[in-house]
Amino acid sequence: MAKDEVTSVSDIADDDQKLEEKASATYGEDLILDPKETTGTDFESVDSAVCAILVKKDGGAGAVTGGTFDNVVTGPKQGTGYVIIVLKSGKSCMFYGTPS
Repeated sequence: MAKDEVTSVSDIADDDQKLEEKASATYGEDLILDPKETTGTDFESVDSAVCAILVKKDGGAGAVTGGTFDNVVTGPKQGTGYVIIVLKSGKSCMFYGTPS
């Protein structure tokens, strides 16, 4: 089973094409970026069809957990920037609090 990956993408966070290319390259297949921004809700599960998630580190207080990656904690005191979580394991993940 492949291991999920968490990668900093702060330098390309404003470029949808580069984000799509990065996620696709990391996942190993072509992925399509959903342009809709979502704020997670507490204990919300991510659909298993989702292969990658862009997370804003200094967004709402919370965390993204699950899969085979370490928790990605978010909130005003978590620093700035963005990470992309690529879900290679085939497992879904869950939001705690309100990460964005």
